[in-house]
Amino acid sequence: MTEEREEIRRNAPTKFFTVDEANDLIPALEGKLKACDQILIEIRSVSELTEDMEWYWGESINEETNPDRTEYLKLEKEKSIRIERWNNAIRGIEDIGVLIKNPDLGLVDFYSIRDGQVVFLCWQRGELEVRYWHTLEGGYSGRRPLE
Repeated sequence: MTEEREEIRRNAPTKFFTVDEANDLIPALEGKLKACDQILIEIRSVSELTEDMEWYWGESINEETNPDRTEYLKLEKEKSIRIERWNNAIRGIEDIGVLIKNPDLGLVDFYSIRDGQVVFLCWQRGELEVRYWHTLEGGYSGRRPLE
């Protein structure tokens, strides 16, 4: 058994979706992904600030006498809190039974059965409905239109 197949087996779906069921979830997914976008913007903003401090001060940013150390530690804590919020938001989406393949692009897969085989219904943010499917190993490049 290949590593990829073993990973799929370990993460066996808890729910299979019909095309209609997947389509019914799209408005909620759009909203949840938009909320994730906002959290990601906040993470990137705080990360830029801490990276600037690290660039300017180097290793001395961690010294107790550094005048920016308190602010740096505060920003690092804020970043950790936001990362945890983002992880929780992603887990909340995946708890629905879908797989988020790429949160930045909004690529979401729904386990489904097609011709007796387990496949993914594939949806990308901005699409009005699920229009594609692919094998479990196929990925985005293997997307095929639903008939």
